[in-house]
Amino acid sequence: MTTGQPGEALRVMACVCTYRRNEPLRRLLERLAEIGDASAERFRLGVVVVDDNPGGAAEPVAMSFADRFPLGLQYRRSGKQNISLGRNIAIETGSEYGDVLVMTDDDCIPDLVWIDRLLDTWQRTGADSVSGPLVTELPDDAPAWIREQQVFDFDHPQIPEGSRLEIGQTNNSLLDVAWLTAHPQHRFDPEYGRIGGEDMMFFHGAVRLGMRSVHSAQAIVRQHEPLEDLTYRAMLRARYWWGNSEAVTNVASGSAARPRVFARGAKRLLAAVAMPLKRLLARKSPRLRVATMSAARAAGLMTGALGLRANHH
Repeated sequence: MTTGQPGEALRVMACVCTYRRNEPLRRLLERLAEIGDASAERFRLGVVVVDDNPGGAAEPVAMSFADRFPLGLQYRRSGKQNISLGRNIAIETGSEYGDVLVMTDDDCIPDLVWIDRLLDTWQRTGADSVSGPLVTELPDDAPAWIREQQVFDFDHPQIPEGSRLEIGQTNNSLLDVAWLTAHPQHRFDPEYGRIGGEDMMFFHGAVRLGMRSVHSAQAIVRQHEPLEDLTYRAMLRARYWWGNSEAVTNVASGSAARPRVFARGAKRLLAAVAMPLKRLLARKSPRLRVATMSAARAAGLMTGALGLRANHH
């Protein structure tokens, strides 16, 4: 576990990959600057921004924050439309400047105490990696049924503080640079950088190599869901992809055989079909759309177990 030099504040590098989201990126960098100012006595913060746009559209936004962070801001251009390559650039660059890396996405806003809570869990447990919860924030004009049926409550289960994790979340995670340095061969796989699932493959493989990954319940990141992603069709497609990606990465990483993954999907499908009936018997609303989305995720899991891959895009 990295602790920094005696008498010196810990060096933390925040890693962000971005693609055509300049205004969300600006809001995120502003929040990171606020986090660094609020916790300056505990750690020194720097930022790595990796731009996946070949034209470098995010560079002016990123460099406008160059003097806002004690460890500076490093801008790198990938431009390959492959998130794995972008994340690997972020890891290599951040590791040059930091003792630990924290990662989030360009459409997210962390709470002001986000890094403090990640560090609390990391220092208390001695883990190599820490992940926290992602909370979905809906726009005011989101369809009413999404709130009424508590759609996103089903997507983000509550996990106790300090629980061991088999996978982490690149939208909310801390990585110890000492572990990354000790395992230079283990990085994000470009094969999954376009179809998705690269984060699952990274953490599955890291845990197999001995990484100790735990959950930090109070290290909250909030994802602001755009209105165009909140149509019923878009959410069905997303959940099908989630299930499919889970299956493909489980099989590819060796964490579960195809029959076991297929059986898991079938079990979830039966539970989704039974959900409305159980709720009606309990004199509750059936939540048909939530049940259908759960069924879509289960179907994705089953088709993935059969070897079919769904493209994220």
